[in-house]
Amino acid sequence: MSRKGAADPVRAGDGAGTAGHSLAEIAYRRLEEAIVTLSLPPGGTLTEAQLIELVGLGRTPVREALIRLAQHGMVEILPRKGILVADINAIDIMAALDARQVLERLVVKEAALRASPSERIAIVEASREMRLAADSGDATAFMRVDKELDAAVAAAARSPYATRAVEPLQVLIRRAWYHFERRDDLGPSALHHGALAQAIGAADPEAAAAASDTLMLHLRKGLLAVVTS
Repeated sequence: MSRKGAADPVRAGDGAGTAGHSLAEIAYRRLEEAIVTLSLPPGGTLTEAQLIELVGLGRTPVREALIRLAQHGMVEILPRKGILVADINAIDIMAALDARQVLERLVVKEAALRASPSERIAIVEASREMRLAADSGDATAFMRVDKELDAAVAAAARSPYATRAVEPLQVLIRRAWYHFERRDDLGPSALHHGALAQAIGAADPEAAAAASDTLMLHLRKGLLAVVTS
């Protein structure tokens, strides 16, 4: 698997959406992006000191971020050895898609029902930013906006248990998408996200659920095509 096109490590000051977030959350976002975009490659082992330098923050927020990443299955903390970045496993990806489809359907329906007018605008705007990133061929920007869209939908859903359960599945699948170099899929994926955002914006839960199912089917077909080739 070629690693060409992987993003550079995320540094302090990069566009990681730091305003209003705790240091632990900032550390988590930067480390998560580095893992998703393969700056920290699957199977690699790093020291805590290396990760502290990477994110430009102190030991405590980095440790808190690593605990959360370990809970999400993105890293394994090896006492006295370092931090192991999880490998990418095709069986895990397909299992994650199965679970994500069920949870995502619930979350988007709740978001369509409960979102405030400003939240609906923000969700639609995020989907438009995804379209712009796709048009420019910027996979890293696309990943960042995809995460922002997921977060906006989760906040609008006001269903904390479902959104906490689906978040690590979203990260796993986003990383797999990036790993298998699905840059040719930027445009189609942006269109599917746009249809979902429009359904939430229109306060139509059934249309949102249908758009979510279509998006999950699209992801499944694309990832199956590469993991079975």
